[in-house]
Amino acid sequence: MVKNDNILVQQSTDNPLLSVIVSMIDNARQHVAMAVNSELTILYWNIGKEINQSILQNAKADYGRTVVKELSIELSKLFGTGFSERNIYNFMKLNEIISDEQILHTACAKLTWSHLRNLIYIENELKREFYTQMCIYERWSVRTLQERINSMLFERTAISKKPELTIKNELNLLKNEKKITTDLVFRDPIVLDFLGIKDTYSEKDLESAILYNLQNFIVEMGTDYAFIARQKRIIIDNEDFYIDLLFYHRGLRCLMVIDLKLGKFRAAFKGQMELYLRWIEENDMRHGENAPVGLILCSEKSQTQINYLFNDNSKIQVAEYLTKLPDKQILEQKLQLAIELAQNSAKNTQL
Repeated sequence: MVKNDNILVQQSTDNPLLSVIVSMIDNARQHVAMAVNSELTILYWNIGKEINQSILQNAKADYGRTVVKELSIELSKLFGTGFSERNIYNFMKLNEIISDEQILHTACAKLTWSHLRNLIYIENELKREFYTQMCIYERWSVRTLQERINSMLFERTAISKKPELTIKNELNLLKNEKKITTDLVFRDPIVLDFLGIKDTYSEKDLESAILYNLQNFIVEMGTDYAFIARQKRIIIDNEDFYIDLLFYHRGLRCLMVIDLKLGKFRAAFKGQMELYLRWIEENDMRHGENAPVGLILCSEKSQTQINYLFNDNSKIQVAEYLTKLPDKQILEQKLQLAIELAQNSAKNTQL
């Protein structure tokens, strides 16, 4: 009789020998699953390659559709539903997007076929590389990857508003050295539709709702966040100040101060955040940590003021928060406009 996982865990903790053997079996199963996934993905890539080459060699109209349809029927008879027309087109797309077999082998070692199947249909190469590297770094499940793509994470991340060369360099840094930058961490806007707060609320209500839904908040922000404190009291010149939320970011290896603001961004918020960061740097930093960074969360941004106040090297970011998820088309238009304005501004600065 097969026992469920909870019983096995309980028994293994009671019996040291059993615990060791259970761990060995689990590790072996994981290795086998990874090996099977890798071999299947390589098989699918080779199938796609053969079909693509066959289609290229034949100039007849509609030859490709006929080949795929006939192959699907015959392969499904022999091997089952895994060879539907849709899946065969997936194999062809995989080979089209990843033409280098060595790159494929590297991807297979870190991502499942289901991950790759989602990634290959992202047409923009930089965007696809962003999701690929972030998926590997943060170890997203397939479901999380789909959610990140659907929520337009790339467009909401600061890196999307940078020049193409900067994007490539930061993604290569993440890929080759596992080093993440603030541009890959900060998101704007931040979607807090899970808070369930009403139209009228205070900063305290917002803060309480975030803490009550802390796990969802961290999932939205990114997996490297660790909660440190709320309303952290600091004393400067015998005057009390309170930091709304204090986190630690493992990837950036620094403390992160989050200041929650109702309404539109104001220039005075920058001075307040700078005060907090300087105090943290002098009084709360530990050996080996990097300088703290700040995030000012507002319900509305003042982009012109922000452009005047902050430069590319600033340790402070400003982001809008949305308590309701807007229509995807409206959000897409808004984000695309923000990206174009930021990139045009960068080009004008270079000139």
